[in-house]
Amino acid sequence: MSEIVQCIMDNLPRVLSRVFDVDEETIRELIINGKIKASPTPDPKYGDYGIPIHILLKDTPRDKWGEIGNTISQYLYQETSEKCSVEKVEFLNGYINVVVSYHNILEKIARDHALKTLYERLEKIGNGSEVIVEHTSANPVHPLHIGSGRNSVLGDSYARLLKKLGFNVKTRFYVNDLGRQVVILVYGVRILESKGVRKPEDMKVDHWYGVVYALTNILIEQSILRKKLKNSIDELFTVLDTLCNKYSLDMSKLEPSIKEIVLKACEVSWKKNLKQDILKHLKTLSSLLKEATRNRELMQKCEALQLLRDKLKEVKAILREYSEYQKAEKSLSIHYPDIHTIFKSAIKDYNEVEKEIKELMQSIEKGDIQALELTRRITREVVEGFKQTLCNLDIEFHGFDYESSSEILEGAHRIVEDLIKTKYARIVEGGAVEIDLNSAAYDHAYIKDLFHPDQAGRFIIRRSDGTTLYVTRDIAYTLYKFRDLNAQKVYNVVAVEQSREQKQLKSILYLLGFTREAENLYHFAYEMVHLKGMKMSGRRGTYYTLDELLVDLELKNMEKMYTRETKIEHSELRKIARKIAVGSVRGLMLSVDPSKVMIFEPEKVGEFEYTTLIQYAFVRAQGIVRNLYNIEYLEDPDKVFKLLRELLGSINKQVVFSIEEKKLIELLMKFENVMISSYREMKPNKILEYALELSLEFNKFYEKHPVIGERDINRKNIKAILTTLVLIVISELMDIIGIPKLVKM
Repeated sequence: MSEIVQCIMDNLPRVLSRVFDVDEETIRELIINGKIKASPTPDPKYGDYGIPIHILLKDTPRDKWGEIGNTISQYLYQETSEKCSVEKVEFLNGYINVVVSYHNILEKIARDHALKTLYERLEKIGNGSEVIVEHTSANPVHPLHIGSGRNSVLGDSYARLLKKLGFNVKTRFYVNDLGRQVVILVYGVRILESKGVRKPEDMKVDHWYGVVYALTNILIEQSILRKKLKNSIDELFTVLDTLCNKYSLDMSKLEPSIKEIVLKACEVSWKKNLKQDILKHLKTLSSLLKEATRNRELMQKCEALQLLRDKLKEVKAILREYSEYQKAEKSLSIHYPDIHTIFKSAIKDYNEVEKEIKELMQSIEKGDIQALELTRRITREVVEGFKQTLCNLDIEFHGFDYESSSEILEGAHRIVEDLIKTKYARIVEGGAVEIDLNSAAYDHAYIKDLFHPDQAGRFIIRRSDGTTLYVTRDIAYTLYKFRDLNAQKVYNVVAVEQSREQKQLKSILYLLGFTREAENLYHFAYEMVHLKGMKMSGRRGTYYTLDELLVDLELKNMEKMYTRETKIEHSELRKIARKIAVGSVRGLMLSVDPSKVMIFEPEKVGEFEYTTLIQYAFVRAQGIVRNLYNIEYLEDPDKVFKLLRELLGSINKQVVFSIEEKKLIELLMKFENVMISSYREMKPNKILEYALELSLEFNKFYEKHPVIGERDINRKNIKAILTTLVLIVISELMDIIGIPKLVKM
């Protein structure tokens, strides 16, 4: 719904209620249900919009319609002439026909932009207040993939939007260099470096460490799964022994399906000390059990069958997971045989590995210099790889904050000590510290409302070995952002799956007396990215990286360009292809509402051209202004605003607007509201949607109504004003989305 229609429909209930003596809510219900709505008229002579009110006139004699209609027209005009720029309201055959003063609207829009009063209004929203947007913050163990890329673009675009709205914005990247994943990477690097193995010269550093982390983790996980599998199969044997012993002595009374299971149970049980194909037996047992489970009454009576079913499910789940790790190992061993061989010989005994990893974690958190130096060197090298990737997408940060820093670690331990003094902390078995938020929610409505309708629950804030958890350190980091970095508001761009942790974070701040901080901490939640045909997992080294996506798009763009005749040199062509690719990557990440899962097919990467259309509209508008007024927008944007001021007085009210021109004017009206709603709803995707809609309508307008060739000076001025406004607005939107601006395409 356009701003004009929204304005008219907002005022209509009051008018119709007054004339028909009907409650305003009744009228609003009719509007919501679509029984009273404004639609473009079939012919301009009837006005711009027609609103049928037959549903209200049905009990009124036809000869009274005109009198009532004229009264409605008079009242509606009074209500909307200034508010909605309505020029005339007339009643005809049950329709309220509205004529809109597009000249007045265009003049107001042009003046708002030309004199920059619109931008002053928008900047007053932030009014210079300090805001921190923390985004990306990916674990430094592998390259940024398309999932973390969504976080990066959402966070960066939202930060750009806040800046346009007058906030003093600082972006931060929180480097989790204390988690188990990082320790596994450090453990793997330590093994390789002890054998003299270093990163290949021609390999990007974060991609190298991604391989090291994946292979180390794969072999550790396989060791864990082998142990779990052995224990689970041993338990399965116990269940089979029970079945065999209980039913084999009197099998004549058993149903055929149960008899087969018992016989198979006895076979496996009696052969358990002999060499046999366990997997083959599991498959047969699953098949036999499938038949038996159809008899629900029998299954409910036989506890042993239920145990067998559950244990088989458990064993099969472990086998599936183990198989996935085997596939990942095979793939990596083909590409990196040397390091695979080293890890294979080094990582054997899970208990020994786990002991070393635990000791390494404790050493790092306790500030062991050697362990810390190695960890920080590795994480900083990975972060350098991140910076290079993000720089290619025009994403930069004001600062990188490390979880292992003394500010965070010391702050985390202070928080635990402060929480222990409250009545909501208790020491649990082993010496760990647990926080009871259920009890806190009972005492504090703020916490209860945070989690409603769910229970607030309990969670560990410090382990039994004295080390803190990620959420504990995140609390310390949040206070650091507010107190040390002077933030008045903090936005955490974090996946929706961490919603509970973000609520726990706010709850602890509130309990510790940091009420202002809790109330000004916002969770910018977003859903995950799913790839068709690939299950992404950094732990297995299977992912589609941002670097790959950018290269793939660049190649697709080059391929398309080479199919057309062009005099542009190869080097220049590649620069254009890269800029289009950057826009496409950023547009792709904003193409789906943050609250919805994004599904992407790498094979169809070349089909995404939303931002290309926006870039094309910008280049076209820029070209028109260049050809008409010899102004190069990218070199001196202020000259375009000056041009707009000069053109303001040339709006001739005798010019009749085309449908395309009216549509453009209505879209240009939406700019301010789109900016504000995108900010309030934390949905920068709305900026992309609006930019795309405006670009499409501008291209339609230009195709049907050429500007440069227009001979009527009055119409030419109107078209020039519209083109200049589109150029300015699209440029603003591109700034927020982060779409590179081109001179030519």
